[in-house]
Amino acid sequence: MNKFSFLFVFLFVGCIVQGEFKNVFDPKSITGILLSSMSHGNSFECTEKSNTKSFGTINQVLLHCNRELASLDTAFLSELNEPTFPNVSFSKIGNDQLLIQFDPLINDGCYDINLTSVVSGFGETLSKDTYPIIIDTQLPTISLTNYLPITDYTFFTARYWDFESTEPLNQFGSPTLSGSLAPFVVIRSIQKINESNYRVYFETNFTSNEPGSLTLSFPNANDKALNVVTNSITIRFIGLVPGPTLHYGRSEFDAFQNQNGDVIAIYGYSSSAEILRRGTNEFILTNPSLPEIHRGERGVMLDGKRLLITGGVKAFTAVAQKESYIFDTETTTFLPSGSMVEPRHMHDIVKLQNGKVMVIGGIRDFTPVLPGLYFSTLNSAEIFDPSTETFTEVPNRMMTPRSFSCSVVLNDGRVMIIGGTDGIFAPKDTTEFFDPNTETFSWGPSLPVAVGALKCLKLTDGNVLIYGAQLSNLSNATMLFDVTKNRVLTIANSLYRREWSFALELPDGGVLFYGGAYRYTTSEPSRTIEKLDYAKSNSFYDMGMSRISISKHSGIKFSDGTFLFLGGESGGLIHHGTDYYGLME
Repeated sequence: MNKFSFLFVFLFVGCIVQGEFKNVFDPKSITGILLSSMSHGNSFECTEKSNTKSFGTINQVLLHCNRELASLDTAFLSELNEPTFPNVSFSKIGNDQLLIQFDPLINDGCYDINLTSVVSGFGETLSKDTYPIIIDTQLPTISLTNYLPITDYTFFTARYWDFESTEPLNQFGSPTLSGSLAPFVVIRSIQKINESNYRVYFETNFTSNEPGSLTLSFPNANDKALNVVTNSITIRFIGLVPGPTLHYGRSEFDAFQNQNGDVIAIYGYSSSAEILRRGTNEFILTNPSLPEIHRGERGVMLDGKRLLITGGVKAFTAVAQKESYIFDTETTTFLPSGSMVEPRHMHDIVKLQNGKVMVIGGIRDFTPVLPGLYFSTLNSAEIFDPSTETFTEVPNRMMTPRSFSCSVVLNDGRVMIIGGTDGIFAPKDTTEFFDPNTETFSWGPSLPVAVGALKCLKLTDGNVLIYGAQLSNLSNATMLFDVTKNRVLTIANSLYRREWSFALELPDGGVLFYGGAYRYTTSEPSRTIEKLDYAKSNSFYDMGMSRISISKHSGIKFSDGTFLFLGGESGGLIHHGTDYYGLME
């Protein structure tokens, strides 16, 4: 049998074995394989001379094929590709080129053109049915959007980072770490939130509490055009680091921050003021001979530099003070201002949206002075006008007398007054609103738990967090006033009692709780730091330990998200120390 006989047999066998498209020249059929091997040394393909990646928008592709093309079924090809390529058309250029035109593609990604019906002049189908078109208009970058801060460098603790890409990613692999803290960080897993957002879980095993840096690079992350992420992120960990020492120990006081970012610590069982200027690491004692105020004063920043101090009580006296003072935080001058209509201490003070200041309730006097088991609580309020430095009593009375309460200005301008006591050490479960436009008071929603000697924190979303109550019937409740629902609910119970604690809002929207005592004597304060995962799980998480047990302290949030906690009491002694806390880029 000669070679032509063999060819006939193979062709016959090949024809009775069907190809995928019932085409004997299909390379997937036996006959197609035989014919292709005889006529050509390679398979039928169409390629673009570029590297199949176009930077910017495109509206056409010209493919060059390694065979002559048969006639095209352009209508079928257009119908096949219309869902992906709007207004697509196909045409043959010369004998072996295929021009594909469509509306411009503007979204990055890989698009597949379906070329199923394209065949060569020999009747061969393409070795691959689809041809990829990669559109790439931007290079991906990644930013850090959310994190569980590192506070305790002594425990091996799970944490996470949240990252967001400027465009959807094809892959997000484990980032590489460098920097002084890299040896102490172990990445455990990656959770894909969506195509542009990823959460990286890691563990830390730091051996000291000194600040350090960590650089994250992303060579294992690329976009749908297979471009590798172009940037890296360097994070400076502050953790929990001792800050400068106060000249005087301070307790039950408020710290303030002026327009320059300076921190002002004033009064709090010490008739003095000291300032930590921005960029320095030492408090400067500004005026050691301020007017005597033992405790119970309240202050508020009038503008970017002036601080108003009101009321308070002197040591071993029964009646509170009417006096007020203005402290210039830049020049450190301290001058008397107008006197209040009534003496007050343990009152509330808020700055209204019109720039005026409202003082609310408070204690007028003790009866008797010793042992101080009863005190007269006020149901009045007054307005301070900074332009005239005068106080004017609000003509309408509060719904109930209140001292040891807390007040905040809501986004709509109303003042919300929460909890407190009214003459005995018994907490209230009521709230009320003050409308500055009508100067009237009205009842607000009831509290789930009666609270006194509490704190309030207006959150970024306008809701109000209620926490840190000293008089709360031994409750761990952290409550939230939901503005839209006009309702107060217990949002979560902290893991530990936190009377006289201090809370600040974290950059990720959570709330950090620092310090606090189990009972009024502060003999059992909490060293454990907690985070409320606000508006997400609404659960409390253990965030490690503070350096010492602390309560009755104050805190400041800097513009970069770092916190500074100041003073307080520890073991019954007034504390002179401060601590920085945070994580920032």
